[in-house]
Amino acid sequence: MRSISPKVAVVCLLLTVWSAAALAAHHHSSATESTRCSVCVTSHSAAPKAVVPLPQATFVDASAPVLDTISSPQALICSALRVRPPPSF
Repeated sequence: MRSISPKVAVVCLLLTVWSAAALAAHHHSSATESTRCSVCVTSHSAAPKAVVPLPQATFVDASAPVLDTISSPQALICSALRVRPPPSF
């Protein structure tokens, strides 16, 4: 038995494309028809604009952190497993 989900997906995709094409090609012969059309009323209605106040910027003087100095023996820690002689031919 074959699954019907690919067929349902194709039908849904075709309906979506058809709906988008119908809305793009939507027109009326007179202005009075467009005032009663729910598609036209929805597309031409004014969308509410969100008013967002901009935050006030406060500038803080930041300096680079001072790192502790390390002594040279601490910087040159090496393992005997990492040191090997050069290859011999």
